[in-house]
This record gives sequence, C-alpha cells and structure tokens, in this order.
Amino acid sequence: MKALYTSLFILFGFAMVAQSGDDMNPFDQTFQGMFDYEEPWYTPEGTPPAPPVPLDGGLVALIAAGGAMAYKKYQGKKGKEAR
Repeated sequence: MKALYTSLFILFGFAMVAQSGDDMNPFDQTFQGMFDYEEPWYTPEGTPPAPPVPLDGGLVALIAAGGAMAYKKYQGKKGKEAR
C-alpha cells in the first residue's frame, strides 16, 4: 500500500511540475496565430443534391449471404422446436 501511495505522489508531482507556468516554453512562439484566419470561410449555397448511389455487386452479395444465413438459422430453430 505504501508503494501505491508513493507512486501516486510521484505521478501527481510530475503532473504538477509539467503544468507549472514556465515562461520558457518554445512552443508558444511556434504555434502563435496558427489557427487565426482573416476572412470568413466560404460555404457554397444552392448546390445540387448528391446523385443516388446504386447498390454494387459486393453489397448485394453481402445482403444475400446474410439473408441466407438468417434463413438457415431460422429453419434450424424451427426444426428443433418440432421435436
């Protein structure tokens, strides 16, 4: 138990030291103004809707295989109930 408390004390101690406000942070100048933008974002208006997407062969095969598996399991349960 003593080792647990000691390790938690060390962990929180390192966290407090890492969050202390040191003025010598090299990343402050690097990322200063990185996400500032001068003009507003352009959002297009009046665009046509996306065209309908047809089902391709792979998706149809997955749906058919899932339906066949479900039918097989349903028939298996139905046969067990009759006994």
